[in-house]
Amino acid sequence: MGRCSANVGYELINEHYDDTMSVLANARNLHGISDIRSVKGWEMAIYRWRRGEKIKTPTETISAPVEKSYYYDETNDTYATFLAIAGKMIIVDGEKHREMKTAYSNMIGEQLSISEMARKFDMPKAWLEEYKRRHGWSHDMNPYTDEQIQQNDVDDLITDLMTQKRNELHIKFEKQKWKTIQKDAEKYQKFEYEVLNEFRELIPQADLEVTKLEMVDGGHDYSLVVSPTDFHWGKYGWVDEVGEKYDFEEAKKRLMEKTSELITRLPSRPEQIILSTGSDWFHVDTDTGTTTRGTPQDMCGSPAEILMTGCQMAREHIDLLRQVAPVKVVFMPGNHDRMSAIALMMYLSAVYENVEDCEVVVSPSTRQYVEYGNNLLGFIHGDGAKNLVELMSCEKRELWGKCEHHIWFHGHLHHRKLTENKGAMIIQLPSLAGHDRYHARQGYTTSKAGLAAHIIDKEKGLIGSLFAPVVEH
Repeated sequence: MGRCSANVGYELINEHYDDTMSVLANARNLHGISDIRSVKGWEMAIYRWRRGEKIKTPTETISAPVEKSYYYDETNDTYATFLAIAGKMIIVDGEKHREMKTAYSNMIGEQLSISEMARKFDMPKAWLEEYKRRHGWSHDMNPYTDEQIQQNDVDDLITDLMTQKRNELHIKFEKQKWKTIQKDAEKYQKFEYEVLNEFRELIPQADLEVTKLEMVDGGHDYSLVVSPTDFHWGKYGWVDEVGEKYDFEEAKKRLMEKTSELITRLPSRPEQIILSTGSDWFHVDTDTGTTTRGTPQDMCGSPAEILMTGCQMAREHIDLLRQVAPVKVVFMPGNHDRMSAIALMMYLSAVYENVEDCEVVVSPSTRQYVEYGNNLLGFIHGDGAKNLVELMSCEKRELWGKCEHHIWFHGHLHHRKLTENKGAMIIQLPSLAGHDRYHARQGYTTSKAGLAAHIIDKEKGLIGSLFAPVVEH
């Protein structure tokens, strides 16, 4: 390993070069055999060997004339640069030199300042200032050294540049994504701690016992999925302007009457009721009376009134369902009430914290999954991701294989629809809400308002659907 004759490089290349491998892969292999050169040094030696050029020895390197303020030693892949401020020639490894140039470039690098470069590459700031001038570096330079450009094919450099650009984009995306996730997680944890404790103090310690309705028990095991999606509590419609009245009073009437209607049509008492809610349960999400994204809405009350009375309305509805069977509440925040739905979730979690027959699933995720017997059920509002089948099979891979039936429930579009796709059933849910000016003017008034419920057999999957339409008198 200590030989440095002029032929030692060619001898090893002739002996070990593999045509089936790339130049870089061969360079790495040769570096593992002999460390007289770095990987980059071997790579450049291979290019010279392929062109039939002589490989210089260290002796030749030392005696070579120096025409610049720096010299590149091809054999050892090092840069010798004279720095007046240091009063000497400093030697920098080729790999480090190229990393420094890339980091200073804004083409694919980090565009570091001199101070940042000094910290990262452990070199005095004053030295780096002169080193940069000696090599003619600027932020808008390309990231390759003159030696790399001379030794490599232009197409290879372009390919390498594009690869590094893609990697840079991916790295920045991942950093931003995890930064956002961490920020959201910290905000949610703080929100959960502060809001849940506040709700605990505000909620009166009333008797939460309910009387069970007289129903036929047994028959077969099933769960009832009830989904008052797109309820839009607080929405306002003037009958003379939109063709029907919709306000607090009408909304409550529709929800309670249609839920009671569905209950009377059940074949027997279900094992449980899965209540998917929060999916535009509230009409607005901000103090200025807009949706989450800031779209102004017609309201029948102030934003504070809508939030507070909407929480009370959800509690009344759950207590009605508890008279039938234990209730599992899952949330799928909508585009109208992304944050208010989370507040509703925390409120209900505090209300039913110690109630045995009501489970509130606390999760900020916009997609929720529930396993029931031989069924995997998914819940989402419907304004975002569209590849629902792929998401379920990927995010719940083990349950996807375990369960025979895969069913998605979503709202957002205010009308009923059922499709089957790639081993899953996708159920689009209706809305109980009436019209406002926007829907009337756009002509979105043809869908039948109502409340849907779906019977999920523990083993056989979806075996029945019920619909309680809003009937105008």
